Amino acid sequence: MPTLSECVVLHGPDLLPHHCARFAWNRGMITAIDLGPPAPQLERGALVIIPGLTNGFTQFGDAPLVDAAAGLGPDQALARPEGPRGRMLAEMPPPEQFQHLAGHLLYLARTGVVRHLDFCEPGTETAQMLREAAERTGVQSISFGRLERPPTSERELVAGDAPLSGAARSELGNLLNLVDGFASGTIDGLTGLACEEIKALTVDRHKRLALACPGPDFARLLELLDPQLVAPFAGAGPEEIAALAARRKTVALTPRATATLGLTPAPLAPLLQAGVPVLLGTGSTMLTSPNVWAELDFAWRLLCQQAAGENARDPRSILRMITANVRPVLGGDCHGYLERGLPADFAVLNFRRPHLGSTRNLVATLVSRVTPEEVLGTYRQGEPIWRAPEFNP
Repeated sequence: MPTLSECVVLHGPDLLPHHCARFAWNRGMITAIDLGPPAPQLERGALVIIPGLTNGFTQFGDAPLVDAAAGLGPDQALARPEGPRGRMLAEMPPPEQFQHLAGHLLYLARTGVVRHLDFCEPGTETAQMLREAAERTGVQSISFGRLERPPTSERELVAGDAPLSGAARSELGNLLNLVDGFASGTIDGLTGLACEEIKALTVDRHKRLALACPGPDFARLLELLDPQLVAPFAGAGPEEIAALAARRKTVALTPRATATLGLTPAPLAPLLQAGVPVLLGTGSTMLTSPNVWAELDFAWRLLCQQAAGENARDPRSILRMITANVRPVLGGDCHGYLERGLPADFAVLNFRRPHLGSTRNLVATLVSRVTPEEVLGTYRQGEPIWRAPEFNP
């Protein structure tokens, strides 16, 4: 039975750091966490065991286009399919695209991430690549698919409450055979009947629903679709935040990507103050690297800038965004925290390095100073999906 001794563990959904005499796992499950006293700070280095991380919003269909949007505004950077982004992807053979995508999943494993939520390119090609890359790398890919064409025509929108077209209904059925969820955007122009059909078909297949690219008809679609996730969520005002809080919806933020596009910063502090659960993601790989540690650091400083009062600046609220906050969205055997009897999804960090060995606030150090270099091993369901050569528990 694999065992780590005399370490520090972030325990339970509240991510409380404790000294731990023994952390053990077997057959994919955590079999022992022998907790000692709390460890809010460290005087000497230690191995620190944290829940396996979740990258809450990725767009790995852009994996071949690293920094292709440098210097561009949002309209140019995100235009599809007629923009430079769409043209570059169309010119690249699928096997080459797959290698880029699989390389990004390997990077997730290298950085302590056990799963990611990906908003795929329209159609089935990216979702199929993700499925194959996930099998190869061990990282869990939760894919949200989108239709290639608008589900209702402009004429039908003007005419009134039209249902899905036959072609859209057929495409959605085929897509749901492959993906884990469906992402419907306010930019899609959905009638009420179309929303009802999309929701019914998705729920009937036991898939998840996400509302993508919130826009002017956000409140209407939030009510009609009743999604588990709203992403990416940026630039929203008090009314939208109040609607999310009232319906207990989870949102995904991509602060670095938002800043790269020159958009209004994500309303991180207002969302937390309203009690809205937040996931943190790295967004499109055209805009940012899939480095969740860089995203944590940026989000922590954004919260410090936005929050009023010391009590609102809790680093644990930031850490939950890539760990325990995923539970309401995914459910099942995905918990985002560590307890005896739960799946052994965890990462091991080297806090014996000189710049981390002494910390007065362990959680604050986790969200602001850790880099991928400190990750010694990433485990999903008890199996290492990445392990440093020097680490052999």
